[in-house]
Amino acid sequence: LAVYMKTVDLGLPLEPSYVVERYLEAQRIGHVAQYLKKLHEKNLAEREHTALLLKCYTKLKDTSTLDEFLERTPVSQYDPATAIEVLESAGYYGLAAAIAQKEEVGRHEDYVRISLEHFKSYNKTVEYIRALPKADASKMLLDHGRVLMRHAPRETVDLIRDVCDLRAEPQEPWRAALVRVGGGASSSSVPRVQELLPAFVADLSQLELFLRSILLGPGSCPLPIAEAERLFPTLLELMIRSYCSLQEAEAGSREGEEGGAREDESAQRRLHGEIMRLIRQYQSEEALASTLMLSQTFGFVDGFFHAAEKLGRFQLLMNWCFERRDTKRLMEVCKRSGTLDQSLWVQALSFLAADEGDSIEEISEVLQHIESSDLVPLLMVVETLQNSPGITLGAVRPYLQAQFKKMAESVESSRGKAHQDRQEIARMQQEITSLRTEAQVFQSNKCFQCRIQLDVPAVYFFCGHSYHTYCVSGDGGCPQCSSEALPKIRMRAKREAQARNTEDFFKYLQGSSGDKQIQAVSEWCKFGAFDAGASGHAAEEGEPDMSTM
Repeated sequence: LAVYMKTVDLGLPLEPSYVVERYLEAQRIGHVAQYLKKLHEKNLAEREHTALLLKCYTKLKDTSTLDEFLERTPVSQYDPATAIEVLESAGYYGLAAAIAQKEEVGRHEDYVRISLEHFKSYNKTVEYIRALPKADASKMLLDHGRVLMRHAPRETVDLIRDVCDLRAEPQEPWRAALVRVGGGASSSSVPRVQELLPAFVADLSQLELFLRSILLGPGSCPLPIAEAERLFPTLLELMIRSYCSLQEAEAGSREGEEGGAREDESAQRRLHGEIMRLIRQYQSEEALASTLMLSQTFGFVDGFFHAAEKLGRFQLLMNWCFERRDTKRLMEVCKRSGTLDQSLWVQALSFLAADEGDSIEEISEVLQHIESSDLVPLLMVVETLQNSPGITLGAVRPYLQAQFKKMAESVESSRGKAHQDRQEIARMQQEITSLRTEAQVFQSNKCFQCRIQLDVPAVYFFCGHSYHTYCVSGDGGCPQCSSEALPKIRMRAKREAQARNTEDFFKYLQGSSGDKQIQAVSEWCKFGAFDAGASGHAAEEGEPDMSTM
């Protein structure tokens, strides 16, 4: 053995495997250990030599020599990974953990694994991870977070807060976003909360408490708005699940003790308020879409109605009310959203008329709104209501009386206007006849334009105005009457042009409803839209002829 040891000192090219094989055949494990130790001292050992040396020490159960070798031998003289593997397989967990814990080794993953699997020291492991750089701590939490959360939940949650820098003072949203993007020196090493959520898979109650402390905690949220909105659907689902569980517990406790039922009801009301506060806090389109989907999936009605109204999904709400025959919520939807979509009132009337329940009050309220907004013609309302066996004439008498009164007033007003128009036409016809058949006397001796005495030749108009020849414009019309008639001429030209624009006519017609559609047609008749002249002009321009529609 001394000769072989001398060859190592002199650096002679003797194959170590030859020496090891000779002593192993002779069952000289101690000699093998001495020779291999000499190789390590001269930095001539390889990975296999380290493994064999440690196996020799463990076979000899020479703990003191093994401890001395690991303490005095620099890490550079052996392979730490091999040493940890051999010691762990031999049952020397403490020595394996000590090697992994050394600063120059840095085998944090092996130390955490050994501590959790063999020593069950969860709190100590949490403190060890807390001292690591945030990137390494984040990796440890992703790998071992579930085990730590199962055995040391509170300490693990505190560790996640420290790793994600959630214990710092809340920042302004723009400042927090700037730090996350790269405004801070350590922003790149700070993991996001969303990346560490897998650690809570085994304990969803802890995840709910953790997210509530972030998104619903006192003060402003410490996370940027974009990151908080990514966490919002997760927290909302957890809280709605808890709310559903409380509802089931309350239903079960009603059959048992009364005190327990009251406690469950109180907790349910508190949780309901917190859920609605969370929903109102995040109003982006993506957040509302998540709210709508989750509320509809788990049957959280108030959240479903809030999100659907904000997104303008009124028909979804109406269908929900129709399926559940909920007339109370149906009226609430019409009142809150009917100004944005008037067709909701018409749908409500059709549903209430076909409903077998006692909905007289709701029908009266719908009819009142239809009457004030003139949404549906009277005949259509009557046709809708006649299919309902529970509606009597007395229930709709106020609506019918108001409609008949309105129609009577409209007829009376139309008759008055027609009478005035006939009188005006008769006066104009009489004036035209007088101009054609009777002589006109011109007594004016001053020009109506320049107010100077008239000279011969002078120009006299049938309207009674007189001018010098040089005071009359080139178009040959009366200067004073032309200026008064110009607005009327322009209005007539505008109406004629409007009468030829069929596209605007149909838009105007579709934008009206009920009796207003008839008024729309009469209004365009006034413009001459259905006259033969307008139709012919429209045909020349390639436009559709409204007289044939």
